Amino acid sequence: MANVELDVVIKGRIPWVAKREVASVLSDCYRQFGSRVPYKVEVHIVDRESTMRDLLKEEKFRLGITTSGEEKFICAHDAWHGYPRIVICYERLAKLNKLARLGAVRHEAAHSVLHGSLEYSIFTIPEDCRNVAMIKGIDLAVLQQALYFLSVAVKDFEATRFLVRHEYIDCQFAFALEWLRPSEEDSSIWKSAETDRQAKFIYQTALLKSTFFAHPLLALPRSKKISLEQQVLLGRRMEELVEHLGEAEQRKLLQVTNIIVDGLAGDTHKNVDFALHQAMSLA
Repeated sequence: MANVELDVVIKGRIPWVAKREVASVLSDCYRQFGSRVPYKVEVHIVDRESTMRDLLKEEKFRLGITTSGEEKFICAHDAWHGYPRIVICYERLAKLNKLARLGAVRHEAAHSVLHGSLEYSIFTIPEDCRNVAMIKGIDLAVLQQALYFLSVAVKDFEATRFLVRHEYIDCQFAFALEWLRPSEEDSSIWKSAETDRQAKFIYQTALLKSTFFAHPLLALPRSKKISLEQQVLLGRRMEELVEHLGEAEQRKLLQVTNIIVDGLAGDTHKNVDFALHQAMSLA
């Protein structure tokens, strides 16, 4: 097994035990993952939500990146500098239970293995999707943001699937149940978005991150490794996340989710391409 160089950087007041725990969890993952691991992973643990937001905003401005969304995550990953980097918000991570914290950090470890080079940050819009968007009155900037949300969703699906195959299952259920919670703001945001085609398209593609993330867990056959209760709880949580859409829109979104995840194979770029083509039906 190749040794992974872990460069852990602290920003703000982070307990020493938290730094040690993150490094230990990541090192254990890389031992389990085998020969595919990267040679180097940079890990930033920041103290507060505002620190994480400012760090990512500043770097995006410097690098000319226009997409948004990961500033709200518990953890984020990127390869903007040519090697995998993980950014962890300690304030958000500390709110999770212990098993969910393990799940969150392991999820980022999977991303660093699967999506740890710059090519996984660069996706292009197929010409036929541009044409469909133009016909439907979707601006290029909106389509670009939708592509970003879909790339995040596809990579989350791939990360969860990868962890399930390595039998990191309980922690992913725990993480999903802690992280996938409906917000009180969801209904009001949807009410203002559903009458605007572009806002509606953006909102629905953003929701796919949650449905894609959970799919490999919900698709697992019951065994000693998982309980019926776990799957029922997660299934109910997914229903809660989309029920404010109304029955027709729920059905459409979940149908698109199932079509896409059933067609996802091994190549991330082909997967994102396929996902965008299918998601154009939501526009």
